[in-house]
Amino acid sequence: MKVNILGAEYTILERSIEEDALLNNMDGYCDKSIRLIVISKPSPDATLGDFDWYRKKILRHEIIHAFLFESGIGDGYQSAERYGHDETMVDWFAAQFPKMIKAFEAAGCL
Repeated sequence: MKVNILGAEYTILERSIEEDALLNNMDGYCDKSIRLIVISKPSPDATLGDFDWYRKKILRHEIIHAFLFESGIGDGYQSAERYGHDETMVDWFAAQFPKMIKAFEAAGCL
């Protein structure tokens, strides 16, 4: 799948941990250098009751990272703990965006 992020085309792939070692430590990532978003396929021992809901949340999270990178917010950003995007804020947007879009639609401000 391809998605347009501020004029840049990103490829979205689902991979297993066996296919992509970076997924050993995370459920998804955004590689700005090649405009690639990767999210994890469910493992055979996955215990989530609604993996599709979780998959969509992870995908939104990584797309938000891509928007930040394409906006020029990336390498130079610093938080108190480390360099990079503030994961708490990215998580917040990923979780709340569906509610935000409904509010924007209801208010007629899209």
